[in-house]
Amino acid sequence: MDSGDLRVVLVDDEPLARARTRRLLAEIGGATVVGEAGSGPEAREVIAATRPDLLLLDIQMPGEDGFAVLRALPTRPAVIFVTAYDQYAVRAFEENAVDYLLKPFRRDRLAKALERARQELARPEDVAQRLQTLLAGLERGGREEHLERFTVRVGQKQLILRAEEVLWFGAEDKLVFAATAEHRHYVNFTLDQLERRLDPRRFARVHRGAIVNLDQAAVLRPGFAGTYRLQLKDAARTEVPVSRARARALRERLGA
Repeated sequence: MDSGDLRVVLVDDEPLARARTRRLLAEIGGATVVGEAGSGPEAREVIAATRPDLLLLDIQMPGEDGFAVLRALPTRPAVIFVTAYDQYAVRAFEENAVDYLLKPFRRDRLAKALERARQELARPEDVAQRLQTLLAGLERGGREEHLERFTVRVGQKQLILRAEEVLWFGAEDKLVFAATAEHRHYVNFTLDQLERRLDPRRFARVHRGAIVNLDQAAVLRPGFAGTYRLQLKDAARTEVPVSRARARALRERLGA
């Protein structure tokens, strides 16, 4: 490691995403990865042990998001936020954070973010102030943003769907679809991404392969060995499987 390299910790719950970022950093040069983490608790331990100059910090992680990680740090390095979602928080990052990267980012975009981080680290008082402003803004409103609409391809057109129109999301042959009352549309999200982005007051993950709109729930039927079937309100009376591991949480949500 060159003495002038940025000491970087990668925090992302997706190992493939960390591997890609690590490869891009090696190609760019001038930065050395001194630690990696796939969750908030692990990130805090790695940061405390390595004391990096810079975090490449994912926003959406199961259990504890990137903002919670920052709030728990007694001292904060410079931060480049990483997100797959261009919503309110991203607009705030543009004004307050060192930088943000919108997945999937290119090598030249990462290089530009690293250069911004170097410039900010030369003025540490600015880094602290901007991060404080960012976190304050997110506390006020950033966590209220959820996926409200998205596009799906229909022939040569892009159809805009509102999340509330979707009965349930499922997986079929490794592709994820959104089922409405009339059609199934393939979407450019994984179920894990949808689980993080959808409004948890309306949607619930009921199976490894299914997320349902609870506003469309009609009947919960017991199945085999602790599983259930959730019947929806559509004309076809669609039934979605509920796994044993997720049945208790669903029953509590439904007051059953």
